[in-house]
Amino acid sequence: MNVRRIVLLNGMGLIVLIGVIWFGWNYYYNSTHYVSTDNAFVQGQEIPINVEYAGILDSWHVKSGDSVRAGQILGQLNPTLEFQQLGTMGRSVQVRNSVAAAAQISSPISGNLLRSTAASGQMVDPGQPLAYVVNPQQLIVVANIDEGQLKNINIGNTVDISISAFPAQDFKGTVQSIALATNSEFSLIPSTNSASGTYTKVIQTIPVNISLEGYNGVPLASGMSATVHIYRQTA
Repeated sequence: MNVRRIVLLNGMGLIVLIGVIWFGWNYYYNSTHYVSTDNAFVQGQEIPINVEYAGILDSWHVKSGDSVRAGQILGQLNPTLEFQQLGTMGRSVQVRNSVAAAAQISSPISGNLLRSTAASGQMVDPGQPLAYVVNPQQLIVVANIDEGQLKNINIGNTVDISISAFPAQDFKGTVQSIALATNSEFSLIPSTNSASGTYTKVIQTIPVNISLEGYNGVPLASGMSATVHIYRQTA
């Protein structure tokens, strides 16, 4: 084996060794300084848009994705059925004015419209959301953290955040709250362990709410995937 080949092999081995050391050190540093997960997403408070009484929609002017203003009229409800239900009470001027005002369906806040299911001519009832509106200036990140890592997290911890849709941008945040129940407790599907008579230990995750800072001008949307690195709590 000539000298050149020996030098080349030694060089390649050195590069591999440096790479292994670097990745090992990086893993050690991150695991001792951060609690990290990519099981996280952007979330906005979804405020439902409802009607005050049952009736047929005479009109619906908006669709999912539209920007709306607080108080903006989104649709008009036909008050005929409500007047029929009220009977003689509906003859009062005050009552008629109240019913007519409630027939105008407006947005409770300024924001972006989500999940609009309403259409002109549709029969709607109170408690049946026609759409939801989210304020894009009040977004947070929800991170699902393994239960064993909670001891390393406190409210107020600093968080580095990256959003999958904007990989070139870095965001900051702080831990706002830690849920008092696991995600499985919020699930609509009950656990099957108790029904089967056996128990298989499954690592549970806890929702942790994180503030999202410095995203003005970035078109973030509720539901976008995120990765978080929470600075570990130190004694």
